[in-house]
Amino acid sequence: MAMHGPLRLFIKSPGMDERVYDMDAGEVTIGRDAAVEIPVEDRTLSRRHCRVYVGADGWRVTDLGSRNGTFLNGNPILDDRLEEGDRIELGETKITAYLPKGEMTTAAQEADLEAILQRAMKSPKARSASVVGRRREIRALTHLMELNEKINALRDEDQLLEGVLDAAIELTDAGRGFLLLKEEDHFIVRRARLPHHRDLTDPDGSFSVSVAAEVIREGKSVLSEDMQMDDRFEGTASVANLKLRSLVCVPVHARDSVLGAIYLDNAFEKGTFDGWDVRMLESFASLASIAIRNARERREIAMRRREAVRQSRRIERLNERLKKALRIRTNALRRAREDLAKQADELGLKYSYGQIVGRSPAMKRVLRLVDRVTDLMIPVLIVGESGTGKELIARAIHFNGPRRRARIVGENCAAVPETLMESEFFGYERGAFTGAHRDHAGLFEQAHEGTLFLDEVGEMSLDMQKKFLRVLEEGEVRRIGAKAPVSADFRLVSATNRDLGEMLRAAHFREDLYYRIAGVVIELPPLRERKDDVPALVAHFMEESAAQNGGLRLDPAAMDLLVAYEWPGNVRELRNEVLRLRALQTGGVIHAEHLSSRILAYRPPDPEEPVEQGLKAMVEDLERRVIRAALLRHGWNKSRTAAELGLSRLGLRKKLERYGLDSEQPPKAGI
Repeated sequence: MAMHGPLRLFIKSPGMDERVYDMDAGEVTIGRDAAVEIPVEDRTLSRRHCRVYVGADGWRVTDLGSRNGTFLNGNPILDDRLEEGDRIELGETKITAYLPKGEMTTAAQEADLEAILQRAMKSPKARSASVVGRRREIRALTHLMELNEKINALRDEDQLLEGVLDAAIELTDAGRGFLLLKEEDHFIVRRARLPHHRDLTDPDGSFSVSVAAEVIREGKSVLSEDMQMDDRFEGTASVANLKLRSLVCVPVHARDSVLGAIYLDNAFEKGTFDGWDVRMLESFASLASIAIRNARERREIAMRRREAVRQSRRIERLNERLKKALRIRTNALRRAREDLAKQADELGLKYSYGQIVGRSPAMKRVLRLVDRVTDLMIPVLIVGESGTGKELIARAIHFNGPRRRARIVGENCAAVPETLMESEFFGYERGAFTGAHRDHAGLFEQAHEGTLFLDEVGEMSLDMQKKFLRVLEEGEVRRIGAKAPVSADFRLVSATNRDLGEMLRAAHFREDLYYRIAGVVIELPPLRERKDDVPALVAHFMEESAAQNGGLRLDPAAMDLLVAYEWPGNVRELRNEVLRLRALQTGGVIHAEHLSSRILAYRPPDPEEPVEQGLKAMVEDLERRVIRAALLRHGWNKSRTAAELGLSRLGLRKKLERYGLDSEQPPKAGI
């Protein structure tokens, strides 16, 4: 049978340890010359004694005209083929040929060893010299089979590793043993044992790390009969410090990689191990590798099974939580619908207003009026202080009305600069002016067949009011730069926090436009006139952010202060205060001391308190409070405040200085 796989040569020369050579090249020369591939210090060898090479039928050895000849299994040869277990004799040097086959099953190991014995007995001289070796191999083979059965019977990985190392020590009569396994880019000592199944205490620093690292890195065995005299380890600190003598270290292969190494040594005797031990230990390492990998696979399968069970139980718990949460939300939604229906019945309303919180008498009057005008196409003007919810009313009118399937387009007239107002409302054609790179539909066109909501309509200039009135009268709009008008059919809902009647008298708002937009006027009461709605609004705003902040509630004292406060910023100010409390308080109860300083400092007037001030002081106090409330409504904008109060900017500034309001800073929203 021709063998073309790798070849390993165990070379033993007089006065030298047995060496192991792995044949990586297809040809090597053996001789006494230092320039040959395998130099051997033996005076009985010629300088170029023989050559080992790969022929057509496998590995072959040929004599190179040596002085003392080349012998194969005791017979002189000129050129012959090598087989497993052949012994080459060159003078006093003995070479054993071994062809590694990698991992093999137990049956394959037995067949391989039996074939070695059969070939070793083919010559009379070999038969007479191999009786002892044959008995040794038969005993080792039997022992190896028994050890393999033992380690395969072990199911626990820790017990398996101990069994593998104990078997290797028993197989080679080693003095100590270490089982090393790779962990990413390094290796660790998984087991360190002595003969008779004893643990080696404190294994760190007890073996040559450099030898183990080389075996694991290169994947090749290392054998030394006497490390103290072996020039390969000259200068190795661990060898000198530990005074090691005999050593054998073989890799544990795992398919295409190295799983680790079995490291055996004897610190007191030299010549404990030879080439036969290397071969036997490598065969055993192949069996051990299979057992270790099987144990690890069983462990991984068990871990995956446990993880699957854990995840399954976790999913079941999450499903139960989701079902419970769904039941709670379903019941809450059902109750909310029932409450809305009940409230609508109580108020006699046609539509529901779930987004509008508040059932005070003042809000009931507002909702009844909204309910009556929703189905009508008449323009609606919503008036009220800043933050009272004018946009919510506008949206309720749109989404409950006949145009709810179309768009609602909203714009704050105070937020659009005067120079851009015409282009924003009317739109423009491409190229109509510098920067008009594309056609743009204005707000009137965008709201076609829907609702146009104009907030702060009182801030519109007189020129824009005139153009706006023309659109309302004609129902058409012409873009800037366009030649033909387009239809603009929309429902108009306007809103303002200014007194348009006063603006009419001051000629700041067109009377004809006022009657066009004020078909029905809905006045929203300030929050201080519907304090019964404060607890409901607080609960609503707390619920808005409950998902982010968890459970949180107000104590009665804090709620009393919130109800008593005058709220110049109305619902918007209240919402910002609640959001501030939720952001700063992450759990538990909100107490009175957590409220903003302006709320804590507020003291409502006591109607039963005797008047100790004169009429002038009372008038001044009232004037100061009116001016401060107007400043808060207009975000501390002095021009708008002066216009609302009918004062000049100089007159307002004098009053601010008089009442000490000029040094007061406007409160920050939500702080």
